[in-house]
Amino acid sequence: MNYSSVQLFPLRSFKKLDPCCLPQYHCLFPSSLHMDHLRSGMETLHRFISDPSNLTVSLHVPSLVGAAGATMVGYVVLRYIWELIPAGGTKQKAVFITGCDSGFGRALSLKCAKAGFTVFSGCLTEEGRYSLSKEAASLPLFPVPLDITKDESVVEARKIVGEKLGDKTLWAVVNNAGIFSCYGLAEWCTSDEYKLSFEVNLLGAVRVTNAFLDLLKRSKGRLISVSSVAGRIAAAGSGPYSVAKYGVEAWNDVMRRELRPFGVSVHLVEPGIFKATNLLDVKAHSDRVSSVWKKMKKELREEYGEEYKEELIEAWNGSLNRMGSTNINLVVDNYFHALTAYFPRLRYQCGWDAILIWYPASFMPTPIQDRFLNLLSSKAPVPSILKRGGFGEKKMN
Repeated sequence: MNYSSVQLFPLRSFKKLDPCCLPQYHCLFPSSLHMDHLRSGMETLHRFISDPSNLTVSLHVPSLVGAAGATMVGYVVLRYIWELIPAGGTKQKAVFITGCDSGFGRALSLKCAKAGFTVFSGCLTEEGRYSLSKEAASLPLFPVPLDITKDESVVEARKIVGEKLGDKTLWAVVNNAGIFSCYGLAEWCTSDEYKLSFEVNLLGAVRVTNAFLDLLKRSKGRLISVSSVAGRIAAAGSGPYSVAKYGVEAWNDVMRRELRPFGVSVHLVEPGIFKATNLLDVKAHSDRVSSVWKKMKKELREEYGEEYKEELIEAWNGSLNRMGSTNINLVVDNYFHALTAYFPRLRYQCGWDAILIWYPASFMPTPIQDRFLNLLSSKAPVPSILKRGGFGEKKMN
């Protein structure tokens, strides 16, 4: 091909380039300095397309880097402004939120009610319903009995919401309920631990969504679910939890693509480590590990040793204290943005560890990711049998 005959764009248009020539994107180039870099970079690109041999003599790397940097900064600014636009109309909308006894769900329920939404808050316990009702006495908030692991409970909740909606439309369902189902190493867990994690963290969201989906289709509303960074990267010791959260990620992708024709948008919130919720309570985690440890075969307990179990719990608690955030608003505010923004994100990473560690690590090639996780857990405990020299050579018959 004769590159000199290719005229993809006239050079004169870049010599006269000005922000006003880009009405849709002028905010990407906020200064004349950025425009100079862009103009110079485009001229270089044009010369290269006209004659690739010019590359060695005319490629101005600083100009191209400057243009790319200006574009990136402009994109970030544009996206920030873009996401500030509210959807509005909260007083005509209702939302249904699961897992509202405490933590994220409770805080989100109160925030939504104060913003004017009619809120139906699914609570597992009578105590949770009573305390939430008392706290929200003057707000349009209605606690609803809900056990997401039982079909009949979900059906009854759907009936209650349908009767109380009145002239409101159900704008969103927030699948917030979940349990932190990490019990130790994968071989310590039986199928019961996996089933429990699936019932709450994955199938619970499926049940609730299927029950309320007809209302979301009518309103062209939003389906918002919680996953975790453990649904992007599976660390040792996260077996049942990560497996279920990976399922949530896949299910969310399926629902987003299947519901698009109906005008229903689907969003996912991916929190990092938060130590301000009951999910990650230090004592609760210790109790979970101990409960599984007691059910293990004697041979397996001896293989790892009691010291290993205690060091594993201690290592977990250390990671929680080192990386865990106490600010649940980092999650609640992202939920709220997904509910109220005109242009919500499809995925939200919550917490500094999610944004700076786990999310980037999820894109690493597998060997590098393994090495990276090993570095993070450099003080990982060693099984008792390996301290004693391993299993030894297998006897030949």
